[in-house]
Amino acid sequence: MRALVLHGPGEFRVEAEWPDPAPPAGWRRVRVRYAGICGSDLPRFLSTGSYRHPMILGHEFTGVVEGPAGAGQVAAGTPVAVLPLIPCGACDGCRIAPFHCGRYQFPGSRNDGGFAEYCAVPEANLLALPAGVDPRFGALVEPLAVALHAVRRADWRPGGAALVFGCGGIGLLVGMWLRAMGARRVVMADVRDASLRVAAQAGFCEALDLTRERPPAAAFDAVFEAAGANAALTGALEAVRRRGTVVQIGRSVRETTLPLACVEAFMRKEIDLRGCWGYDLREDRERLRQALADPGFRLAPLVTHEIALEEAPSMIRRIASGQEYSCKVLIRL
Repeated sequence: MRALVLHGPGEFRVEAEWPDPAPPAGWRRVRVRYAGICGSDLPRFLSTGSYRHPMILGHEFTGVVEGPAGAGQVAAGTPVAVLPLIPCGACDGCRIAPFHCGRYQFPGSRNDGGFAEYCAVPEANLLALPAGVDPRFGALVEPLAVALHAVRRADWRPGGAALVFGCGGIGLLVGMWLRAMGARRVVMADVRDASLRVAAQAGFCEALDLTRERPPAAAFDAVFEAAGANAALTGALEAVRRRGTVVQIGRSVRETTLPLACVEAFMRKEIDLRGCWGYDLREDRERLRQALADPGFRLAPLVTHEIALEEAPSMIRRIASGQEYSCKVLIRL
């Protein structure tokens, strides 16, 4: 099969003849159709590497099931999205929640992933796509699940006001879930004109250009930091109301420090600062299927690029260097 293979930090290329995966019992082979490039893929390709080498990255992908059905009876030929987190089911972390597993497997970081024509996945991690859904949107299911979990972490209630820092894929999907879950006001914020344009195309009528204006202080019930930037976290602590909630989703590649005034605000306003990681396979399957079929989830504007596998290495380098803006790049296989 063709595959984009990471041989080490900075060393990756498309291999024309790479061994097809051989699924063990309970797993299925998926013929990948589309795979999304995640921001977390960039450092793995270019600087940190992965957990082993060679490795096929790619954890946001969709395709068609092949081979005989297992216990879950997902028929061959079914279009599916993949929810890549594979918990062990036996550790202390799993007893809290599957996404807290200390020994999890994960296509695209610990196992070979979706930047290839084929990938092996447990049948339990397949989500059948609703009829009539654009097959590209299956590659957005994993970030959709992450965004839904973030909103759940805020203990969100209808009628609230929310601010989202970062109009990348995760931030925009958080905003869409907030709309679907009854927010009276959703404000998106970013420093990039291109990101703010995508937010407008996705139906967000309130979008702040942070290079020109600051969010109002103490005005929001919940603030979601989806930018992975120090300034976004400090801004979130300023913008959230007293006894409001800040959910940290974005991952920073730099040290994060807080000014004394923000620490003081955190204490005096009794802000609830919550981390967010992963998603819940047990609870969210049907909600994800509904979102894919819901016209209120305007997913098409998020897909800013659709490229062939052979174009991926140069695209990865251009995005990482800032030469190319993207919200979501889909690799077509």
